[in-house]
Amino acid sequence: MKTQATPEAIQAQPFFHIPFWQQPAADIFSQRALRLNELAAEDSSDWQPYLLLLAEICTAQQSLLERYTGADWVLPATNEGDLPLTPALLSENRGLADQLFTDLYALLHEQLSPTAVQVWQEILQLSSEERIRLCQLAINQQLGLAQQDYQIWLNAVVQILYTLVARSLAADTVKPCPEPGFCPCCGTDAVGAVIIGHGELEGLRYLCCGLCNSRWHSVRARCSFCDNSRDLGIQRIEQATEGVLAATEAECCPSCNAYRKRYRLAKQQYADPIADDLASLILDMLLSDEGWQRGGANPFLLMGKIPKH
Repeated sequence: MKTQATPEAIQAQPFFHIPFWQQPAADIFSQRALRLNELAAEDSSDWQPYLLLLAEICTAQQSLLERYTGADWVLPATNEGDLPLTPALLSENRGLADQLFTDLYALLHEQLSPTAVQVWQEILQLSSEERIRLCQLAINQQLGLAQQDYQIWLNAVVQILYTLVARSLAADTVKPCPEPGFCPCCGTDAVGAVIIGHGELEGLRYLCCGLCNSRWHSVRARCSFCDNSRDLGIQRIEQATEGVLAATEAECCPSCNAYRKRYRLAKQQYADPIADDLASLILDMLLSDEGWQRGGANPFLLMGKIPKH
């Protein structure tokens, strides 16, 4: 199933058109895997094995995205004003989700530790309905402590399904949300933003979804949380002149006391908001010490622990 922009919609675009919404790239997961491997090579801490694990997951995700492109799936019916991808997407495509769980485990299990294999076996032994329920909790960051070890695996499968469907949507079917920081395609809080580094869109800010992997334009002069346009600040680690921190900044709003990280593609053209977020947590620690509240939902960031892998 694929929706296309009509010729009339294309002709109606102005000469200089700023695309509001950008669908996920066809190779989004392989790009992320490359970036995670680059970041892991620069990291000598205990975090490095986790970055390498995520690179393996992304490689498997890319394989399944390509395998199931063209597969049959159902886009749930929506009412006027609803987002294109609703929470019902999972339950309406339970069979495909079940197959994605089975296939992802098959691609990864030889690289996993016995502990991770045990976690996967627990997931696969659940009923289809229970897996879907847990996926919904993972999307909303509401998993209980007893289920935290499931999080990266649940999110990995959900990402594949949502990205697969988002790639089928025409840009003119995705409209802005009332809350600018939430994905207009699936409603997820943006994981971060990129500042375009070249071409006609140079300097524009695009917020990035950590679930369906789409991007949407958001005016840089306004807070992506509360829409405030006064006294916005940019925080960075000034001493960082190379590596991940050189291109990483935080947009801080004194009105809501929140910040969201952004990445300047002119300084690091391969920056990925999910991967680079995980490799730049020192900036989050410094901002937390100053009293700022982190915003943005990274599906692979587990606060306080490194998952079993």
